[in-house]
Amino acid sequence: MSSSGRSFQLRYVGRRFDGARLPLEVLSDLPAFRDLLAAFAKESWRISHKGRKRLPRGFDGSISFDLVAIEEGSAMPRLDWSRETAQALLPGFDDELEGLVDDSFVKIIDLIDNAAKHQFPTSLPSEQVRALNRLGAGLKPGERIEFLGSKGADGNVVYLDTLRRKSLITQVRETYQTNFDGFGTLTGIHIEGSLTIHTAEYGEIVAYVDPARIEEEFDGNIGSPVQVSVKIELDDRDVYRSVVEVYDLDVIDEKVSEDLMKCRKRLDELRVLPSGWLDGAGEAPSAAAIKAAEVFLAKRPFQAAAYKLFPTPSGGVVFELDVGGWDYSVEFPSDGSVEMYGIEVDGTDEVLPERFDAVSDEFLDFFDTRTGK
Repeated sequence: MSSSGRSFQLRYVGRRFDGARLPLEVLSDLPAFRDLLAAFAKESWRISHKGRKRLPRGFDGSISFDLVAIEEGSAMPRLDWSRETAQALLPGFDDELEGLVDDSFVKIIDLIDNAAKHQFPTSLPSEQVRALNRLGAGLKPGERIEFLGSKGADGNVVYLDTLRRKSLITQVRETYQTNFDGFGTLTGIHIEGSLTIHTAEYGEIVAYVDPARIEEEFDGNIGSPVQVSVKIELDDRDVYRSVVEVYDLDVIDEKVSEDLMKCRKRLDELRVLPSGWLDGAGEAPSAAAIKAAEVFLAKRPFQAAAYKLFPTPSGGVVFELDVGGWDYSVEFPSDGSVEMYGIEVDGTDEVLPERFDAVSDEFLDFFDTRTGK
């Protein structure tokens, strides 16, 4: 408990949060957490004041939080509820509001903990669903938000990860939202301001931009690769439904585009490579390995000129590249994971194989650190 009111602390767990780092794309979780608490508090107030048709003036603003610290380790932002703000906006209601805030936190924890046991409400108010759709939208596979001070049915701290978030939201509505950063090919231009883009992950997506950008940036670039940063809506089978918000869309440089096309053509050749390609031995590259290689190529297109692609005897794909006096290998085994290793060209130093479950932000950070990008 802070001197001014109730405190809540979240802990972001994942490699990119080490050293108390909070990437900008997850900062939107903090107002989303506030909005979720406020939505539950409003529902509780309406239940306990059935004779009142409207919330008191200033109710929403009275549930105000300040970010007072981000502690070391995995990034741990602490949020303090401002009793002073509540007293100013709703004099005499601050004790009741603090009780509502505490009760709302308990309900949120129960909601998330029950989702881990595949127990879901039949529905939630739209305001709560909207806040849930924003909370954790920037999480990547393997990352989670822990709610410190909570305890689930298993006795451990309750957390929200991509799986729990998806299952919870899709149980109370048909779709959920998540961020997508990658690469695609521009396949359609529409004068009203929409672009059709083919992506390896979700097929064709349609993004809306300022119509002025159509003529200035995209006209004449059909077939060109583009960098994509958007929030998308998916169904419970992860099938694309729509683009909710566009953060960034840019056509990639012509030279980079040519290099990318060469890599994609090479991947297409490896995709149809038969078993026995290595003098009667050698497994055909697996679909999972090809898919992981495509995702990597989409995430790091600007080094495509340096990539040399080869099959591995065990059904994988390997990217080799020389950069900064090092000979690196980025290997995608048949299970769709990724490993990176390398040797110093004019020295004796080496990088032992570092394995990651997928082409995650953790792997990309490692790749960027090693290649100096």
